[in-house]
Amino acid sequence: MEIKYGAVDLAQLLIKSGADVNIPTKDQISIIESLHEGPSLIIAGAGSGKTETMSARVIWLVANGLVTPDQVLGLTFTRKAAGELTVRIRKRLRQLKSAGALPDPNIELSANVSTYHSYAGKVLSEHALRIGIDVSGEPLGEAAVWQLASNIVNNYSGDMSAIEHGPDYIVKKLLSLIGQIGEHGVELSVLEEISREWVSRFESIPSGDNEAVRKAKRALQERLQMLPLVKEFEEYRVKNGVSTFDDQMAWAAKLMRSEFATEIAKSERAKYKIVLLDEYQDTSYSQVRFLSGLFGSNDSLGSHRTTAVGDPNQSIYGWRSASAGTISAFPSEFAVNAKTERF
Repeated sequence: MEIKYGAVDLAQLLIKSGADVNIPTKDQISIIESLHEGPSLIIAGAGSGKTETMSARVIWLVANGLVTPDQVLGLTFTRKAAGELTVRIRKRLRQLKSAGALPDPNIELSANVSTYHSYAGKVLSEHALRIGIDVSGEPLGEAAVWQLASNIVNNYSGDMSAIEHGPDYIVKKLLSLIGQIGEHGVELSVLEEISREWVSRFESIPSGDNEAVRKAKRALQERLQMLPLVKEFEEYRVKNGVSTFDDQMAWAAKLMRSEFATEIAKSERAKYKIVLLDEYQDTSYSQVRFLSGLFGSNDSLGSHRTTAVGDPNQSIYGWRSASAGTISAFPSEFAVNAKTERF
């Protein structure tokens, strides 16, 4: 395999073309020019230039004929970030094309960059019927979801004695609980059993002046009284064939635990030779299950060339089941021999 351009060579060509780029550092060069065939984890602190490094890696791979832009899948959290990365890669490739540095001047210049949820929705649209889920309709918007939850709360006649707040608070807590159940992939019956077990444990502790014990017990009692509302919400959605935006990732994770997982993974790997996972520290339980099912170690497919970039000190979505531990678990989720770089 002949490597025609180094990371520094391409940076210099881009600078000559008028691009506002810096010459990569030694650490960045090792990432940009990596020929590692399996999963890689990059621990990158704030201000380390990880987004620029990731786009430079795509450009290096394309310029050296290792992949075409359409064989690259980049995932991040926001539409804004996905759009910015798409524009950056296209602009740099266009500049290299003008400099005659692309192996094929006629190749499409856009990589496949989207949000984690959008990509999950795309995979679901192609395969969800295999597990009996119809995702042909548009997910309910935030206002419609709130209205549905509000109707359920206001018409509920069950015991709410453990909840000391008004309807708006209950609606907010209900939607939060539904979201967390979906992200964690927890069955309602299991959650109820565990909650009752812990209430029983707390009741056996002489609480005295221990406010922490009393607070934990109240929170669990509140959750138990809200579970019938969750069940009613779920039953309504199933009966009426409606879904929420958050359902997509939970269903995508379920899809990759089905008997069709290997077939779907094979199909997606054939499309994308390189997978880049941005802000990996903020991925949730369901997102990790989905992504590792597609691109992680597979008995018949092996591992895929997947690069995750993140910083455990910047995890901001703990309420959604994201945690700093997600990064440390990457090797076991994707491959025991995953390569880790720090910069």
